Amino acid sequence: MPEEVSKALEFEVSSLADLARLAASMVAYAVVMPIYAYNEDDRVVMFVQTSYRDYYKHYGIPIVYVYRASLVEAQKGKYVLLKVDDTGERVEVSDRSRPGWTSIPIVWLKRKPPIIS
Repeated sequence: MPEEVSKALEFEVSSLADLARLAASMVAYAVVMPIYAYNEDDRVVMFVQTSYRDYYKHYGIPIVYVYRASLVEAQKGKYVLLKVDDTGERVEVSDRSRPGWTSIPIVWLKRKPPIIS
């Protein structure tokens, strides 16, 4: 009998920039944290998956930070690009990386994964 997959704790973020900052923060630890995406009705659900570490009885529980984007905003891109400089913060979806930008890969899934409720 297949093992039941536990649902993740879901937190919805308010912008793609929030999701990009979270994924980019792991670069300092040499960890690639892709942004996963799948189509759902007329939206694109984008998410980053992490897990609790050292949080009492919740150790190892998967956490997903979710952003629901419009089809236009997500535009079937391959990367979310993040640049922070003296002019401020810029976040874009692109089909290629760019020098001077943090490039976060987007992994397009065929369907909603079982850990998402």
